[in-house]
Amino acid sequence: MSRFTVDAGRREPGTVPRRGRETSRWTRTRTRLTAAGVLLAGLALPLTNPTPAAAADAGTYAYVANEDSDNVSVIDTATNTVTTTIPLGGPGGGDAPVAVAVSPASARAYTANERSDNVSVIDTATNTVTTTVPLGGPGVGDAPVAVAVSPDGTRVYTANQGSDSVSVIDTTLAPPAVIATVLLLPTGGDAPVGVAVSPDGTRVYTINQFSDNVSVIDTTLAPPAVIATVTVGGPGADFPRGVAVSPDGTRVYTANFDPDTVSVIDTTLAPPAVIDTVPVGNGPVAVAVGPDGTRVYTANRNSNSVSVIDTTLAPPTVIDTVGGVGDLPVAVAVSPDGNRVYTANNLSRNVSVIDTTLAPPAVIDTVPLGGNTFPRGVAVGAFPAIAVAACPPGQFVTGGGAELTGPPPSNFVSKPVDGTPNTWQVSLTNPTDQTITVRPYAVCSTVQQPLR
Repeated sequence: MSRFTVDAGRREPGTVPRRGRETSRWTRTRTRLTAAGVLLAGLALPLTNPTPAAAADAGTYAYVANEDSDNVSVIDTATNTVTTTIPLGGPGGGDAPVAVAVSPASARAYTANERSDNVSVIDTATNTVTTTVPLGGPGVGDAPVAVAVSPDGTRVYTANQGSDSVSVIDTTLAPPAVIATVLLLPTGGDAPVGVAVSPDGTRVYTINQFSDNVSVIDTTLAPPAVIATVTVGGPGADFPRGVAVSPDGTRVYTANFDPDTVSVIDTTLAPPAVIDTVPVGNGPVAVAVGPDGTRVYTANRNSNSVSVIDTTLAPPTVIDTVGGVGDLPVAVAVSPDGNRVYTANNLSRNVSVIDTTLAPPAVIDTVPLGGNTFPRGVAVGAFPAIAVAACPPGQFVTGGGAELTGPPPSNFVSKPVDGTPNTWQVSLTNPTDQTITVRPYAVCSTVQQPLR
């Protein structure tokens, strides 16, 4: 088991640590699962600042976008219980979140808010909204109904059904902001309702409901632009609703509502083209791919079921149908290890948990969301360990970091805590089965200075 420990020693303000810097008291360490799903051990430490709101315990989490209640439910997948609910509303907030994406690389979650034409940015370390990004409204970023994030967490993409466009958000800006808008209608993309990003981040795919096709966007261009359009489904209006990319980027899968099929697109062809069509359950509206690419799952709205496709077969074929999910499943997500599948069930206002290790796969739990939630989106992520150090009252962070003992970590990030000017956080992943000791520190000053 991968392990983290935290030095629980404490230095009073003004003492000189080993590295010769004035350093804060140690504060609490929160823990997450690593990207590989390995449990991290943590330790509660003395606080000099208030505890962050709605902080979560160790585990892999499912984030559920609730359209009617304007909030996000956070489910601890270890216990299949809701641990916190994150409000998005209020002046300038998120109205009608209908989709959610998570970014373990940057410890963020993002919701597409259809009625307020914006994106809420959630810090998954504290489960609070840090900012709301306006998309521009009518003609530019109107009615965002889907959201996806690049693998490195630096870009967020929304499919805007009302303006037939894709908004590109740069998350490295402070605050994050739209840097480009890709218009789809000139190249034949009408009513985008789904969006997905390739594993290398160079391609974005939208599923366009009224034009029965997929727009392929090249993100390496300046600005990003549509380079191909791929027709999916069959003759007539097919109303494709969902899109997903395989882990190797060579296949794109679309859920086609009317003909009850999944289209398989080969992205290695020039131009990309449909190479297979797979019959699935009644009314597929969402699709997700397992982490090894061998399984594809569809949420079938009209039959309250999930179809399981084996992509190793020629052609890909449904090998199982999982019944017993909640009423009107409209979104589907797979855990990072592939052992669980989650559906957001709109009318029954709950989340179904499917165990994919069973033969056949089956629903093993149902998580109630309650109230007027009416969930529309679900995403699952496993996040790195996070440790926070704080300056004493009256002092300000001018820098920070961590002293580490043990094998080198991966995905190491050291930065000030968003919205909290006297704290510094480090996050990292333990890729080994050896212990890494983390000693976070904040460099403090009585005079507020630019961070260095």
